[in-house]
Amino acid sequence: MLKAVFLVTVIFIVFGELLSIAKSISYEQLKLTVKAIPAYKLLITVLVGIVSILPMTGYDFILNSMLHTKHKKRYVFETSWLVNTVNNLAGFGGLISVGLRSEFYAKDNDPKEVMSALSKILLFLEAGLSLLSLASLILVVTGNTVAFLRQYWIWLVGGSLYFPAVYIFTKFKKSGLLGGLANKERLGLTLTSFLEWSGVVLAFMCVGWAMGVSVSIKEILPLFIAASVIGIVSMLPGALGSFDVIMILGLSSLGVPRATSVIWLILFRLAYYVIPLIIGGSFFFDNTWQSINTQYSGIPKNLALEFFHKVEVFLLYFSGIMIILLATIPQGFTKIPWLKMINIYHYHIISEFPNIILGFSLLVMGRGIAARVKRAYWPTIALLIVAILYTFFFDFSMVALFVLGIMLIMIVVSRTELYREQLVYSWQWMTADGFIIGVLVILYTIIGVYNHVGRHHPHRGTISFFLFPSERLWITGFIAILIVAIFMLLFFHYLEGSKHKIGVPLDEERVLKILNQYGGNIDSQLAFLGDKAFYFYNDGEEDTVFFQFVTYNNKCIVMGDPAGKQSDIQAAIQQFLDDADRWCYQPIFYETNESSIIALHEMGYDFIKMGEQALVDLDTFTTAGKKMKGTRSTINKITKEGYQFEVLQPPFDEDLMLTLQEISDYWLKGRKEKGFSMGFFSESYLQRAPIAVVKDPDGKIVSFANFMPTYTKTIGTIDLMRHGKDAPSGSMDFLFVNLFDYMKTRGIKYFDLGMAPLSNVGLSKRSFMQERIAHLVYEFGARFYSFQGIRDYKEKYSPEWISRYTLYPRKAWVIYVMIVILLVDNRTISKKSKLLGLNRKKDPQLDPGKDDVAKE
Repeated sequence: MLKAVFLVTVIFIVFGELLSIAKSISYEQLKLTVKAIPAYKLLITVLVGIVSILPMTGYDFILNSMLHTKHKKRYVFETSWLVNTVNNLAGFGGLISVGLRSEFYAKDNDPKEVMSALSKILLFLEAGLSLLSLASLILVVTGNTVAFLRQYWIWLVGGSLYFPAVYIFTKFKKSGLLGGLANKERLGLTLTSFLEWSGVVLAFMCVGWAMGVSVSIKEILPLFIAASVIGIVSMLPGALGSFDVIMILGLSSLGVPRATSVIWLILFRLAYYVIPLIIGGSFFFDNTWQSINTQYSGIPKNLALEFFHKVEVFLLYFSGIMIILLATIPQGFTKIPWLKMINIYHYHIISEFPNIILGFSLLVMGRGIAARVKRAYWPTIALLIVAILYTFFFDFSMVALFVLGIMLIMIVVSRTELYREQLVYSWQWMTADGFIIGVLVILYTIIGVYNHVGRHHPHRGTISFFLFPSERLWITGFIAILIVAIFMLLFFHYLEGSKHKIGVPLDEERVLKILNQYGGNIDSQLAFLGDKAFYFYNDGEEDTVFFQFVTYNNKCIVMGDPAGKQSDIQAAIQQFLDDADRWCYQPIFYETNESSIIALHEMGYDFIKMGEQALVDLDTFTTAGKKMKGTRSTINKITKEGYQFEVLQPPFDEDLMLTLQEISDYWLKGRKEKGFSMGFFSESYLQRAPIAVVKDPDGKIVSFANFMPTYTKTIGTIDLMRHGKDAPSGSMDFLFVNLFDYMKTRGIKYFDLGMAPLSNVGLSKRSFMQERIAHLVYEFGARFYSFQGIRDYKEKYSPEWISRYTLYPRKAWVIYVMIVILLVDNRTISKKSKLLGLNRKKDPQLDPGKDDVAKE
């Protein structure tokens, strides 16, 4: 309880003294004084104030040596800084430092040993002050100071006697609470204290130098030391009151105006007390934060960094917009209350040109930071430093400096959030940035035109804040916009880096090895079209999983589910997402099954149902019954006319390929072929699997369908299904029914009839909004595409309907996801694409029943 009371008391004392310092400050006078001091002098003053704290850390290193602790040097340094800066402000003759040090070190050591060591250190805290008191006493006695200072000789005598008394006492005291101090420790404590108090005097003198006050060190030293002795004896927190009164009176006797003395003392307290205390507080927060973060498995750190990132992006965009608006409608910020309220920046006519450049530059940097691109870090840091210096010297605003400083700190702290190697400028980002920048540029242009017209007409009834001081000033700003436009292009080019794309071209051997060893799925054979890139997952010994995809803008559209070793799928997806994200790409998984939803939902993915896949159960399928009466009649008719079903095995000769080419060309009727989620007529692709054909009574092929190996033992399917001009009506049904029988005899359980797009999508009023919109497309899009017709045709075979989904990152705009899928899935295949890197090498996994067929 006493420890808790002590710590709470110290906190109240510190905050009380900070408030006391704040109340004593005349901000207007301080602002004028600071503006009059050159920036480099202010910087030197702050640095000296910080450096003067460093010697005090010697106490804690000596303490840890006395206690034989094994704390890390960083921990000792940080705790020491905190203890000493709090003690400087809180005072009480060093007793605060004893209490705080016992709190930090007592838990790891015997409390009695800790208290004994702290008591010895407490004795030497003022050793340096005593030595400087002796030096000051000599200056006073020898008459080298003003007469006013001689009245303090008695305090200097008392201070001078302190160190000899302590030294002699500890020298002969061999045991007990204050005894047993080694010569090395005594010398180290003395040196530490001397450097500490010398640093205090140096910090005070440095403030006077920065203010341009000319006072000799031999006059300041006795005054400062006497005031410090009196302040310590009074045991007041920070020696506030007694120290200040003596210093003001003494400085006045030295010819320093009282107002200047007050500002001098305030700046000294800011440089020596407040700023180091803030640094010490950051050390304390860091240590406490690390402890909490470790306790909760790093989650607090991740949440904090994510929060910092979002805040810094918001502030970059907000600052950029506000600065541009200031340059665009400066009068608006004085005439519109809510604009005036949210404004944190100032405006001057002379800053028109730099305001435009600075504002747009902040927006550009905001995009780089929002995109988490590594390359944006240093340019943003440099821009913020320039903005801070610009605000400090030309548009001084404490609030603006604070906001810019917070941005700078957040970006430095959350640097690990910038992990992407390049920027791929997505349509989503282009839309957001284009809207913001476009509105600002259009507004600026309209105001310029308005002002030009306004030169010839009175402004009665107009909005006065649209008025520019001069047309020349507007033109200057417009030139700045053009400069920024060039800068934006160059900067985005810089962020794009090497324009690296993930994935590699088709490597048949790698793909076939995975498929033959671990199996595939109904989309695996599409890999051999050669129109997609590939990502391979390696378990450390061999490739076990692959993805096939097409990259468009910043999106990698993955066709179907990944193929390969099922136990590695989860790890493969995670690695694929990580690599894609590192290079600023977003994987979109197109036409996947429900298991992919479970795997990807935890990784930040949403989904939309794209339709249903029809699987015919070959064990239960029959053409008997009323439902299949029409199909049964058609098949019987075609059979009676002498048409025959046959499965041909590769390799195929040139004459056969020419025949199939003619049938395909007739079926296409001049339309260009598509790829990605479906096959196209490519000789190399067709050579990889058997082809089912329908022959007329003369043995001429009139229809064909190529097998599509699924690399499973349960599902069979086909890809291209085309008929020529001589094909009988109903040849498609004839093909399907015969394929069902063929596959069933070879142990295949299901036949995949393919997708029914948008089937049973968005039927419930509780469905996702995007799915309900998709249902409207299904209902009213029949004039362009027979959604319902495809569903009805496949339904007559009584299939099982399996839902298929598209999964996309939760942060992605679904409208752009669907547009990219539409463009990729409907892009036409050129003649050159049909020949990409494929050969006639026979696939060893052509068909589950290939051996039986060969024998027949």
